[in-house]
Amino acid sequence: MSPIPSDPAGHHDNILMAEISALNQQLGQYVLRFLAADALQAEPMSPQAERDLADQVAKVADGMPARAVQRELEGDPALLIQSCSSDEQP
Repeated sequence: MSPIPSDPAGHHDNILMAEISALNQQLGQYVLRFLAADALQAEPMSPQAERDLADQVAKVADGMPARAVQRELEGDPALLIQSCSSDEQP
């Protein structure tokens, strides 16, 4: 059995996409909490929790330019999902 080829760029893309997805969920909850607090149906988020969320946004945002530079230098990593109905290879 041959070893699975290493794809560091693809691995980093997977991590970044997972972080963006998790952050997207947290931002959605933040908006809903804000709206509920505005309607006096919930307590507003604490200032510390808001700062923590902002730190997470900044961390994920910092990863995006690094991905763009890598793509400029090395091209796009291998596709994660390919169509099963297509016989064409990229």
